Amino acid sequence: MRLFERSRAGYALTEAGQELLQVAADMETELASATRQLGKRAAWPGGVVRLTTTDTLMHAALAPLLSVYQRQAGVQLLINTSTVQQDILKGEADVAIRAGGRPADPLVARRLCRIESTVYRSRQIGGATPSNLADFPWVAGDETFAHLDSTKWLYQQGLDANAVLRTNSHVNVLNLVKAGAGLAVLPCYLGDLEPSICRVLPSPPKVWSSDLWLLTRLELRHVPRIKQLFDAVFEGTRPMVELFEGRAALS
Repeated sequence: MRLFERSRAGYALTEAGQELLQVAADMETELASATRQLGKRAAWPGGVVRLTTTDTLMHAALAPLLSVYQRQAGVQLLINTSTVQQDILKGEADVAIRAGGRPADPLVARRLCRIESTVYRSRQIGGATPSNLADFPWVAGDETFAHLDSTKWLYQQGLDANAVLRTNSHVNVLNLVKAGAGLAVLPCYLGDLEPSICRVLPSPPKVWSSDLWLLTRLELRHVPRIKQLFDAVFEGTRPMVELFEGRAALS
């Protein structure tokens, strides 16, 4: 049976193709629903928790407190730090720890703190000031960073043209800055922990600010192992709030 029709404009679905597409979409929805229903059966500590977050948060903050949570809850904790964002509503992950604006319903969201970023340089690179940023090479993110306010600022300032290295990871950016490859924008919770680098812009630009959130689905919010993870991450990040908000280096 023909599913596509070819024309000068390209390919288009036939009526049969449209029907098959709808069947596939319905199957995806039903599978996600079944996954969620089965997840609710495991309403006790132990079992599996699938967490999605970023490599930067794992590198700087989350590893110790997640390790403690795993031992206390007796769970198998599966951590995904892929740059491809997993969809919690489709059942691709149980919990997310992400930066951004306030998440839309129907996700359950708990705000952890604000996240600030600023410009850093290696201490090997002298002479960089807020007024001569264009005189230096830069390390920048690739297209996966395009949504960030700091990336948009680089374009607006014409500094993106100075990018000698691009990468899809803030941890990579950090290591390249430490190696003296150039200036870069980094979250303060990464940059302020490294003694070999320092701020070029002393105070984080407020336009780069975002919030850090804990997210899960409605039906999982009362599952003990998920609730325990929420509490562990919230309490574990309280001593780090000044670091996340860019105030640790100023106090």
